[in-house]
Amino acid sequence: MSEKAFPLADAELTIALLDLIQQATNYKQTKKGANEATKTLNRGISEMIIMAADAEPIEILLHLPLLCEDKNVPYVFVPR
Repeated sequence: MSEKAFPLADAELTIALLDLIQQATNYKQTKKGANEATKTLNRGISEMIIMAADAEPIEILLHLPLLCEDKNVPYVFVPR
């Protein structure tokens, strides 16, 4: 896991987020991948960004926190 992945969710929050992702996926409300996340942020339709802290290389995700800050969208990294 990278030290660049900040903020990192704790175990309890990770479980809650994974449950939320599963529910949202059932309703077809999720987008996957850095490109789709970037598009939804730029279009103003993102409500939350959840990123994997163990992505390789982590640099492919590091533009998303900056974009989230600009758009006032909450974001978090989850461990594996």
